[in-house]
Amino acid sequence: MIEMPISEAREHLAEVVGRARYAKEETVLTHYGQPVAVVISIETYQKLTQGHAEVPEYDLPAEIRAQIDEGRRHPERQSPRPRRAGRRMTA
Repeated sequence: MIEMPISEAREHLAEVVGRARYAKEETVLTHYGQPVAVVISIETYQKLTQGHAEVPEYDLPAEIRAQIDEGRRHPERQSPRPRRAGRRMTA
């Protein structure tokens, strides 16, 4: 498994897709050092989604769901963003 910033993956997309498709190697895409997505082969994706379809749905307890939802909120987005002063074009 390889980790790669999204900006680098953009420049090497064919290589990333080729590794997933032919070598069955996953590439974890990062944004500011945090993993945000994974590029995998279609076969791996189908196995994962097919396996998920065969497993009955499990509903998490409300306490755990609340903690997950709380953790997903971005701390800086809880308050409105300050407005930036716009650039004024002068003639």
